[in-house]
Amino acid sequence: MGMHMKNSKKMITLIALCLSGAITTSGYATMLPDIPVSMKNGTGAIDNNGVVYVGLGSEGTSWYKIDLKKQHKDWERIKSFPGGAREQSVSLFLNDELYVFGGVGKENSESPLQVYSDVYKYSPIKDTWHKVNTISPVGLTGHTGVKLNETMALISGGVNEHIFNKYFIDIMAAADSEKNKVIYNYFNKPAKDYFFNKIVLIYNAKDNTWENAGELPGAGTAGASSAIENSSLTLINGELKPGLRTDVIYRAMWDKGSLTWLNNSQLPPSPGEKYQEGLAGAFSGYSHGVLLVGGGANFPGAKQNYTNGKFYSHEGINKKWRDEVYG
Repeated sequence: MGMHMKNSKKMITLIALCLSGAITTSGYATMLPDIPVSMKNGTGAIDNNGVVYVGLGSEGTSWYKIDLKKQHKDWERIKSFPGGAREQSVSLFLNDELYVFGGVGKENSESPLQVYSDVYKYSPIKDTWHKVNTISPVGLTGHTGVKLNETMALISGGVNEHIFNKYFIDIMAAADSEKNKVIYNYFNKPAKDYFFNKIVLIYNAKDNTWENAGELPGAGTAGASSAIENSSLTLINGELKPGLRTDVIYRAMWDKGSLTWLNNSQLPPSPGEKYQEGLAGAFSGYSHGVLLVGGGANFPGAKQNYTNGKFYSHEGINKKWRDEVYG
């Protein structure tokens, strides 16, 4: 999973839960020690032995682990990531190795931001990283993923690689007097013009292959959260375009190698709010059979602006980091 949060050294129970529903059902739920450094926009996963791994994001190429089964829990530094600093990666354990899918970053200090489509894996036994000889069929930034079984992962959503990359190329090339125009032209478009990814991909770590599992039953999203239990898949909210979230929740069943989409639902409004703006970068996971969703961020008022015909819907609105938990 990816971590989209403000700077925080606190690993609260909800964040630990969202790395895997097995944490609470196995009796691991607790307040964990501070991560050694503040971290945002990183990623994390948990292995079958109850060891949590977190890294990347604002910490560059650094990774840390903590064993939830130990009486005295401490974070340990592991081998640094060889693929360069990046944010918004998705990480999952497959075949007892930590897989890191995509992200967004720079090739070097002089390069524009770009979408990555690569995959890396980490061996806990050897404390070594290896670049997997594969490339995703679509760019992997703003995507989300779940583990289907020990060898297969489901990856969905994300920005359009070409449109996203072009924006940052244009920003870098523009003179200072022209940058605001580039920004306005990028954000002032309807959601359909961003072509966020609707394709659902299945990655098989055993065979190192990708499969097209169909499309989302509605609009493509970026920054959605995801959870799965007993073959029941849930994809929660995300962005429809930069700055504009959706409150829609997609549900599906994974059975015999295929997805069957169920009826959509909506995340309810927070107490005291007229409607739900939707969340991007939220945490989600199961605890004792209950799906919990928490955190994330949105731009209050953006949805109404968009409904009123203002495509640059979050212009002048401060991003709000949410602390509600839904279940």
